[in-house]
Amino acid sequence: MKNDNLNMWGTLAEALGLVSAAIYVGLQIYYGISYGANAAVVIRNIAVILLVYAGLTLLSAHPERVNGLTKEVCSGMVYVYTVRMLRCCKLIIVFGLLFATICDVLGVELNAGYSLIVVLFTVAVAVYYEYKIIKILRKGKKE
Repeated sequence: MKNDNLNMWGTLAEALGLVSAAIYVGLQIYYGISYGANAAVVIRNIAVILLVYAGLTLLSAHPERVNGLTKEVCSGMVYVYTVRMLRCCKLIIVFGLLFATICDVLGVELNAGYSLIVVLFTVAVAVYYEYKIIKILRKGKKE
């Protein structure tokens, strides 16, 4: 994986995401054992977070594939914003799932709109960074 822009904040974001995903897996196992949940449901939940986390991490290693750009175009701030977007989306998804699992373990029922809020927040972050990337690409074409 390329670590060109893995500065202190990038490292912190990756560490928080990894620790949160590990806590999520542990809480899913605890929930399955404590509440007698179906093993297939627990395995499915764990598989979902592992696939999402792994997929977004792989995309962070090759950010040019996010927008279908060449490596030459996906450089500078386009590269930085793409990696930031992927990290932020990954954190939002992991924290959203972790919060829902914590509530499940504590026996608190979440409103059905919670998932929609997480999805909308993720989309808002992606749109924000894509807007910044498009502005940079348009500015580059004008010059």
